[in-house]
Amino acid sequence: MNRDWALHEIRALAQLLVGLWLIFSCSSPESAQEGSETHFLRSCQATCAEGMQCLCGVCTLSCNEPADCANWAGVASCAPLGPRVAEQRCAASELSAICDAACLSDADCSKLAKSRICDYGYCRELHQQAGPIATSCMPATFAPAEVLILGDVLIELSIFAPQLEKAAGLSAGQHYRNKAAGGSSLLATGPQSIDSEYTSALPDGPARLIIMDGGATDVLSGQCAGMLTPDCPAARAAVNGAEALFARFAQDGVEHVVYFFYGDPVGNPTLRDGLDLMRTLLRNACGRSPVPCHWLDLRPAFMDHPEYIAAQPASQGLVFSDAGATVAAAATFGFMQKQCVVN
Repeated sequence: MNRDWALHEIRALAQLLVGLWLIFSCSSPESAQEGSETHFLRSCQATCAEGMQCLCGVCTLSCNEPADCANWAGVASCAPLGPRVAEQRCAASELSAICDAACLSDADCSKLAKSRICDYGYCRELHQQAGPIATSCMPATFAPAEVLILGDVLIELSIFAPQLEKAAGLSAGQHYRNKAAGGSSLLATGPQSIDSEYTSALPDGPARLIIMDGGATDVLSGQCAGMLTPDCPAARAAVNGAEALFARFAQDGVEHVVYFFYGDPVGNPTLRDGLDLMRTLLRNACGRSPVPCHWLDLRPAFMDHPEYIAAQPASQGLVFSDAGATVAAAATFGFMQKQCVVN
């Protein structure tokens, strides 16, 4: 009797273990039962499941037209990789297009797997970091007149432009074209916009390289206190204006945009809150720009250096001192070299 009871218990235990194995094997994230939505844009190094390809570091498919991305209708579009190759975010061998999910905020990635976030304008896995790809490149040569500086008072009221020219090794009498002005520094479109600065520069010839900042004036416009949500009208207008400007640059044949963004304001928490929001939105707008847009965050260079900010009240805790302008210019030019924009 005891022997029969023991055999019965062993069989029951075996059945339980088989059942548990089936449950966990079927619910595994790597299971072949999963749909392509789970695998789409998963980070990869070589191979991918579900018949997808490992392109630009993610599992997806190459494409020539929107219909090629029908597997992810309403989520993905056929996105060219050329700008991201120029930004060293994809290998030079991937000068094609892939099915990708563009975004401005993490909420735009909500239709994908829960681990996806918005990273430099495209939905990616949470642990995947956008960064330069090790690749050889040939920097372009730009005549000074082909380089255009756009932006706000950080440039207009500081020695940033001459320090940038010095870092670039320009000869005496050579200058970049500089249209940055506080009175025309809104990203939002209109007569006081950076777009108007760009328009004013065109009679002097086309620009191949644009160096710019922008966003602080939109925050300071007073439409939203602190601009704490992407739904603030000023935030929406700024992002829409930036994207329209990038599209205009691409149409006009601009080859590169170098966008440097502010260090943390000193003694101005409201402005800091607004810039924290704009930093994410504008970085993502830059990341999905049709013209190669290289994003530089000045916070690391300015951290723990309040002396880099001008002391006068009109600076809003943001305008460069001479020391700050020198550091910002050096950081910008060094970044341009790292990104293979210039020698």
